[in-house]
Amino acid sequence: MAADRPVVTVDEEFSIDIQCTLRDLSALRMFPVSLDGEFVLKVVFPDGFVQTAGNYYPMVSARLLRPGEKVTYRLTGKFISRPPSGKFTLLRGTRHSLEMGRFLYRGELVVPIAENAARSGATNAFSQCLEAESMSGANGPVTGDANASNGQTRGAENQYNHFVDYLVNVPAAGSYQLTLRYYSSAAPVVSVTVNGGNAQSISLPNSGAWNIVYADYTFPVILNAGASTVKIAGTGGGSCRQDKVCVTGGAQPCSVVNKVRLHWRTADFSRLNGAKIQGSNDGASWTDIFTIGVNATGSWQEFTFPNATSYQHVRYAASPIGYGELREIEFYNGTTKLSGTPFGSDPNVAAMGWQFAIDGIVNESWHGKYQGVGAHAGPSNFAGISITGCATTCITPAIVQTAGTNVCPVTNQQVTLAASGYTGNVSWLLNGSPAGSGASLTTANAGTYTATSSNGTCTSGQSNAFVVALAANCAGPALAPKISSSGFPEILNLSIVADPANPGGWLLSDVGTVSLPAGYEWSYFIGSKWLRTTANLTNEPWQASVPGRVVKMATKIGLDTLNRWPCPPEGCTYYYQNDAVAQLAPGARGGLTTFIFN
Repeated sequence: MAADRPVVTVDEEFSIDIQCTLRDLSALRMFPVSLDGEFVLKVVFPDGFVQTAGNYYPMVSARLLRPGEKVTYRLTGKFISRPPSGKFTLLRGTRHSLEMGRFLYRGELVVPIAENAARSGATNAFSQCLEAESMSGANGPVTGDANASNGQTRGAENQYNHFVDYLVNVPAAGSYQLTLRYYSSAAPVVSVTVNGGNAQSISLPNSGAWNIVYADYTFPVILNAGASTVKIAGTGGGSCRQDKVCVTGGAQPCSVVNKVRLHWRTADFSRLNGAKIQGSNDGASWTDIFTIGVNATGSWQEFTFPNATSYQHVRYAASPIGYGELREIEFYNGTTKLSGTPFGSDPNVAAMGWQFAIDGIVNESWHGKYQGVGAHAGPSNFAGISITGCATTCITPAIVQTAGTNVCPVTNQQVTLAASGYTGNVSWLLNGSPAGSGASLTTANAGTYTATSSNGTCTSGQSNAFVVALAANCAGPALAPKISSSGFPEILNLSIVADPANPGGWLLSDVGTVSLPAGYEWSYFIGSKWLRTTANLTNEPWQASVPGRVVKMATKIGLDTLNRWPCPPEGCTYYYQNDAVAQLAPGARGGLTTFIFN
């Protein structure tokens, strides 16, 4: 390895060339035949380095056929913070190294890092690294690993559901970059929360091996001044052994909103008086920033107000008698117009959605629905933006009913529910179980509905609970559950009873008597749902009188997938475990029951 300059500074881009040559070893008696020139490379980066260009990538591979044949890879990047050492370590392996987690050390290159005068004089520079194994809030085992930053990691080889609470202390509130170093068995999914707020869900790339080969992933977090707890928890995919986190940044605060410009429609000017500008940092709770105290004019109006608090999300909320009714609204920090992802409330008058208020065009008006099912006046009419470069949380949706009154499954009498003011995609729950997805949901099932939203980087909190009632005199032919087939009832003995809280629905329970082995948890596959528990299934909702199937197994605690069980024909390696699913009875590793209603 060779760098293109002797010394670099933070934020200065530079390149490292990695030259690979197939050596001529034909004269050595221990190599009587030609060598296989196939290899893969992995460069271990120092802290604070990010790749920006080049043809190198982790696990880059090639095959050299003749002695003396060469291939060169270029790694271009920069340091975003100054690390204790600028050491790059080169590892070489074969295509089997990904499976075995074994690489050979092939050398290192230390790039000296000079102090950057401009950065050293800045008052907002910040960098803090925390070791996962040193944090008191965690539930994974501490594992020794010579390649880890401090010789240890937190987490297990084959379990995804571990977490670490990192206690971060920053000098000022604002947006920071958090870099997680981890080892994974497959691509893991983690949730990140700050001080117990809304979680952002992050799909991490696979590092390539549960040990030896790590990966760094950087994402933004909004932190308060002083101490904050950042929880990183595995939620799915492969195992994620956490090594450490590094928080860097310049206390870059979210822009403070202290001015709005708005254009009201051509009527009902008094409805502007009492409207509010509000801010939120979690997408769920809103703080009043400014209350408008004048009537509208039907043309552009500008309001400047004192505000020293930055928010991830800002919005206009209608007055108690208002229905939105804006042609356009703009949010400012001083003279700078802020940009962001727009959001707004539903339902609205047909072809008069909230989008018209944030489309940059003074043309059509926004108007909330004012008559019929779903009509709503007041601050439930809102429109705003999640500020670009600042927002890391999702807006929590509110549920509103837009059609129908109540439901009856027998006659297919339905209602339509809509998610208002959400971010990204909406997921619906009925009595705590998945019920659908999308901006609206049409249903004939009574019960309690909630919703969450997500955009790929965060997941909102749960919405308000909305109760859908059963229509009076809703009755039909009585149906009874019937077990159509059952395998190993001593393992899975399914009980199906009517749900008293949800007419037309059922409750599933397991009264099997087999014991749960130590180190395992019950895995129930109920339709398309995978439920893991340490106790027998109890009162699991089944929403309608439709056929179904339940499978029960005892799987290792935290097992991320069944795709690695059992062993393949070539034998067990790290990726396979023949005890991933326990044997519960002679010749049986699980029970299965199918049922119908007639």
